[in-house]
Amino acid sequence: MGRRFIPLSFAALLILAVGVLSFSRDGVCERLLGLERWVSHLAPRSVNAGGMVMSYLERPGGGDTIVLLHGFGADRDNWVRFVRHLPAGYRVIALDLPGHGDSAKPEDQTYSVEFFTQSFARAADALKLGRFHLAGSSMGGYVSILYASRNPGRVMDLCLMDTAGFFTGVPGQSDLMAAMARGESPLTPVTREEYDRLLDFAFYRRPFMPWPVKSVLADRAVRSGPFLKKMFADFNANLVDPVPLLPGLHLPVLVLWGDRDRILHVSTTEVLEKNLPREKTVIMKDCGHLPMLERPEEAARHYLDFLNAHGAKKAG
Repeated sequence: MGRRFIPLSFAALLILAVGVLSFSRDGVCERLLGLERWVSHLAPRSVNAGGMVMSYLERPGGGDTIVLLHGFGADRDNWVRFVRHLPAGYRVIALDLPGHGDSAKPEDQTYSVEFFTQSFARAADALKLGRFHLAGSSMGGYVSILYASRNPGRVMDLCLMDTAGFFTGVPGQSDLMAAMARGESPLTPVTREEYDRLLDFAFYRRPFMPWPVKSVLADRAVRSGPFLKKMFADFNANLVDPVPLLPGLHLPVLVLWGDRDRILHVSTTEVLEKNLPREKTVIMKDCGHLPMLERPEEAARHYLDFLNAHGAKKAG
């Protein structure tokens, strides 16, 4: 990291200077996102998965493959800072699920967890992944559970970060669930103010976002608000209970959770601990719903400890 500090700072200044001169907030935002990816050695790619184009970021490596799945309304860039702390020997793929990021967004599709899982399965086949380590955040964790239960020979181990899908049997109630009971929808903002409130739901302490990234992301979220509401309605109308699947997951599972998660209550870990045969739980203190974004180095350290304990192989 130290060897890139000076060039990264210089490049960032150049990008900001060019962006200010051209008065293009979107251009500055894209350059900064590209810079973040470059520092993490991630490059954008795409794959045709059963007729649907799905985008992803890839970092080459000669060792095991790690696949990363984001949550609802998020995208592959959620993992960029987390990947920076994974040893270079691992090959890493961070995928955009359909309807998210740069992947296809068919408007006539029903965006159920089954659809997301089947789409991921087609992408894994199209990429010829073989056996791989799988980590999912929030909805990505939900998809990971369903995929692993149906493809036991493909997934070497699971990491579930603040995973979604557990809507009954959880001892505590999250702020999100309370808001939804009042008829609110914090995950589908349609104004900048609602987007700012979403950030308060997602993080205990917000990670650094340089100008103008936050304002550009807010505008993008507002523009996609109606589509997000459609996806969220589809998702909640077609839930699959993951609890019966957990006892059949005879593979190592790391459950990583922020104790200040306002979206999915930390007591969900009790359901996972009770039902998973080979489970380890790590609760990150003073952390919100997205550990890999809020505290990427610490989250990566917990994940690497887990991988090392189960014989993961990295080149070099």
